[in-house]
Amino acid sequence: MAKVLIVGCGDIGFGLAELLIAGGHDVCAIKRKPMAKELPGLKLYLADITVADELASVPTDFDQIYVILSPDNRDEKSYRRVYQHGIENLLDHFANSDGQDPGQNKILPHWIFVSSTSVYSQNGGEWVDEDSPTEPTGFNGKALLQAERSILAAGSKNTIVRFSGIYGPGRESLIKRIKSGVPVQYDPPYYTNRIHRDDCIGVLAWLLEQRLAGKQLENVQLATDCDPAPINKVACWLAEQLNCAAPLEKPSANLTQNKRCANQRLCEQGYQFCFKSYREGYGFVIQNDELKTDS
Repeated sequence: MAKVLIVGCGDIGFGLAELLIAGGHDVCAIKRKPMAKELPGLKLYLADITVADELASVPTDFDQIYVILSPDNRDEKSYRRVYQHGIENLLDHFANSDGQDPGQNKILPHWIFVSSTSVYSQNGGEWVDEDSPTEPTGFNGKALLQAERSILAAGSKNTIVRFSGIYGPGRESLIKRIKSGVPVQYDPPYYTNRIHRDDCIGVLAWLLEQRLAGKQLENVQLATDCDPAPINKVACWLAEQLNCAAPLEKPSANLTQNKRCANQRLCEQGYQFCFKSYREGYGFVIQNDELKTDS
């Protein structure tokens, strides 16, 4: 059993907490606001990590820390506030602590930081993996890359998980676009990469299991499903499942974030995806939506 802290308990963090508590782990979380839904077994600390003093009441005797953050707004100021100042406050809080185990040894928690494939700037449909250059041009990618470096500098065994586009319950923007008839790009191909939210939770929990089993985790993990695909291919398949007209072709645009993300490292280590491609994942989402409508 591990004593776990989840920093940022939104959808992914809440699902992870549920899974870890069910597995017998001692789980705490930091969140800025009270939970919308109570989770038995979860101890919650209300704190804004961008305000250092608010972390004072948070204990430091954890052996696993997950950092799963999301800024209030999608702008540079919000990203810098969370991923620069917030991360600095967190690391300082644990670095300056006197947290000890019963044997009076200094506790050095392992950190898993959730990042994003926005740290890559490749835009020609290239394949990227954990070792590909990271030269982001957007403020979001730059902020995340800085946070990644801070986490790794704090501990040589810490882990970064770069998720591709997350979809699932409550994250159905592409389905809504298809239903609304929004055109998509057909040529040249615009590749998209995705991961179902259940696999995000699964990957994070699986990494802890691997570490507790004595396996050395890689510093960087690229977490994405097994089928990066052009947006028009995904959109036409979705339209067929939704009984909608195939989306029209929109004029070619300057492509950004046009890459294919490889998940070989994760698969070779033994992680088994719940949803290997958009077909299984979106099929499950659509089926559940239909069941909710019928009920």
